Amino acid sequence: MIEDKDYIMRLTHEIARMLIRLIFGRDIDKEDELPVSVERLQQFKKLTAMIDDGQINEAENQLLDELDPDSQSYFEMALRFYEKLGCKSEEFLEEHGFTQDEVVDGMKYIVDCYGYGDLWDPVSR
Repeated sequence: MIEDKDYIMRLTHEIARMLIRLIFGRDIDKEDELPVSVERLQQFKKLTAMIDDGQINEAENQLLDELDPDSQSYFEMALRFYEKLGCKSEEFLEEHGFTQDEVVDGMKYIVDCYGYGDLWDPVSR
């Protein structure tokens, strides 16, 4: 378990940023570079609103229940979901029954589901 929670927050952001940049050619640090699909943007806003309301487990369950391994736009949205979640403080996450380690595990699960696990391995070493 990694103890430096600020490090985990930065790592989560950078992993999501790297994967989205490599796979989709977009930079999540640029506000105008949002997911292209209106449907995905609506889903993302709904899920992130749930995060902000403290319904983290419910939001993650919905994300995973609707997972579509054939949809690259869903993959991008899922990465952005975990990046947004990873930016929450450890206190906020714990208050709502979640941890930074679970954020990293969730992101890794998504990356594996979409067949990009090989890109994750160098990051985790």
